[in-house]
Amino acid sequence: MKRKKLIPIISVVFSFVCAILLFLNWNVESLFQQDEMPVTMSNIKHDTKTDFTGSIAGEDIPRLVSADDFSTMQTKVDYMTADPIGIVTTGVSSLKPWVDHYTTKSYKGRTSTGSRRAEVTQSKFDIWNNYNPYYLLELPDHTYLLAQIPQTAADAIKKGKNITLPIGQKVGITDTAKRYLTPICKEYGVDINGVYYAFNNQWQKEHHSTFLLIRFGISAVLWLVLSVGITLLGNKIFLKKEQAKI
Repeated sequence: MKRKKLIPIISVVFSFVCAILLFLNWNVESLFQQDEMPVTMSNIKHDTKTDFTGSIAGEDIPRLVSADDFSTMQTKVDYMTADPIGIVTTGVSSLKPWVDHYTTKSYKGRTSTGSRRAEVTQSKFDIWNNYNPYYLLELPDHTYLLAQIPQTAADAIKKGKNITLPIGQKVGITDTAKRYLTPICKEYGVDINGVYYAFNNQWQKEHHSTFLLIRFGISAVLWLVLSVGITLLGNKIFLKKEQAKI
């Protein structure tokens, strides 16, 4: 195949791979920080109807220093935060609470229910960003707890930054998730009967489609720009050499 035809093909394929990697790995959520003031224990005590999970933690929110602290938390009652010193990716994720459990199909103006989404997955390719990963968080005393936290927080911990997690609660875990997570939890001595959950479900639900559209749009632009740019550069370099030989 002549270089004149080969260069555009290579450019398109290479650019597509780059765009896919950006689409799968770019954390758009970091661009949309929740505009709110830190929540204090006084706020929580005076407003018992509001769910403060996922809110910015004030200075007086109790800290989880050890796995024992987490074990004493009352499920869906106590609010706490933590200053983790490490993080371990489990490779297991569960369907986000705000994502429909079933896919939908539209045909000639009619919408029907499609297949059921898996409640738990070990797939690394969450194209539609429908799943929340499980992590093992290392606490100051070097014990671990099972957690689901925003990607922005997880990325910061991976980079070695000192951060305070959003306010979280202890929630239950499905039997399916337990089955997937048991081996790694045993390895790190983690109690698998509860998860530190730190997502503001309402805010996440409202922005879910926006995050997806931005990732798709920017990835498409990257694909187009790289395809054109690499093609032009390739033509300039290789075709110029061919002409020089003539």
